[in-house]
Amino acid sequence: MEFSAASDPGRVRVQNEDSFALVPIPTGVLLAVADGVSGSQAGEVASAIATRTFREALTPYQREVPDPSLLRAALETANERILEARQEDARHAGMGTTMTCAWLSESRLAYAHVGDSRLYLMREGEFTCVTHDHSVAQELVRQGSIPPADAERHPQRHVLTRYLGFEPFACDEGSLDLLPGDIVLLCTDGLVSALAEQEVARELKDGFAGVALRLVEAANRAGGPDNITVVAARTAVTVDRRDQQ
Repeated sequence: MEFSAASDPGRVRVQNEDSFALVPIPTGVLLAVADGVSGSQAGEVASAIATRTFREALTPYQREVPDPSLLRAALETANERILEARQEDARHAGMGTTMTCAWLSESRLAYAHVGDSRLYLMREGEFTCVTHDHSVAQELVRQGSIPPADAERHPQRHVLTRYLGFEPFACDEGSLDLLPGDIVLLCTDGLVSALAEQEVARELKDGFAGVALRLVEAANRAGGPDNITVVAARTAVTVDRRDQQ
């Protein structure tokens, strides 16, 4: 399995309120991205709490099969810790963060998600968003009030309906089988705010090595309007021995 990760404040914001985790384990890798909620105090504190809690919560299970219920439990614990930190320090009042996390083996992916960071799967050239944004715009799509194509341009596309630090806690979770050569990519919304999904897919098709940094650089060339974080993993590619003869 191969890995790639990069994070940058972008071209507009001074501080990077994103955090990420990339933790190789005996059976695969743990991945997470978190994006401090815009407009709240101490977003960088909330995102750091989230990724730290994720690593701590999954440490005892590193030799287990990927399990979305354990990821959900990690997010719920992170939510509790963020709420506690808000009560303990007035400087942290109202802080919150998105979080998208994944647990990969060579053949299985488990994930949990809250907010508008995203998880994508690239398989045999097809690029698919696995998660759904928890935003006002996406809620309008689900209700049939606007077409999906309008969500990316909707004025409330960044207004969140769920995040860590929000009560009551709720997240999405799921799992799916992986195939050799699959690429799993997690990103904060700064990537897809700057680049269309087709542009992200094109970078992935150009090769996996260094792809996270290439994507961050491409987003910055496109204006870098927000913090940008990308973490990715590719399962081992099966080599057909007939091709080597």
